[in-house]
Amino acid sequence: MSKVASILLAGGESKRYGSNKLLSPHYSGLPLIQYALQQLHGLNLTATYVVTGHWHSEIVDVITASAAQGGTSTKVCYNPLWREGIASSIRCGLQAFMQAKSASQATDDEYTHVLVHLADLASVTTATLQALLNEIPSNPNHIIYSQWHKRGLDEKVKATVPAIFPQAAFESLLALSGDKGAKKVIEDWRCNGQTIGVNHPESAFDIDAPSDWKAYRSTKA
Repeated sequence: MSKVASILLAGGESKRYGSNKLLSPHYSGLPLIQYALQQLHGLNLTATYVVTGHWHSEIVDVITASAAQGGTSTKVCYNPLWREGIASSIRCGLQAFMQAKSASQATDDEYTHVLVHLADLASVTTATLQALLNEIPSNPNHIIYSQWHKRGLDEKVKATVPAIFPQAAFESLLALSGDKGAKKVIEDWRCNGQTIGVNHPESAFDIDAPSDWKAYRSTKA
């Protein structure tokens, strides 16, 4: 039986945004970071690890308050290496829950998968994340990733997070460095035929700049 933990990446500087985008108001009325965490709590996973960085002191209270309202165990992991890039946050979150697993003596405390999610994805919901989880029973040894169509002259399918990684991929995630995220691991596994793509157009919309909110809200009108 699968046991899944989630890692919510919230360690970046929001340089293009010009301020703390994680506390910017989502259309739901919640701060963006709280909205993302609420969607994960709706999955009722075993545990959620929120990786903070540049904005740690500004968002930790929001995370704690949101965790108190959800039923899932939520832990905050501060990443002192956040300046390195997203790879360091992935490593930080993964190391945190692997250490928690090692500290437990229970034989049933073995995590089989980890769901990696980004805190700035404003359209992703509990339901769209659940569609990824639904693939685990049929594909327990595959990476299950989100895919969406990038339109343009060279229209192609993008493979990205949110994505679910089986335990066999943990070593590759821990080997990531710099500003290269989990996409590299997804691509490597795709080459070996060990991935399943799930249509997830909601994963295409992230908040990078304040103007993205205007475009986002226009899609909700």
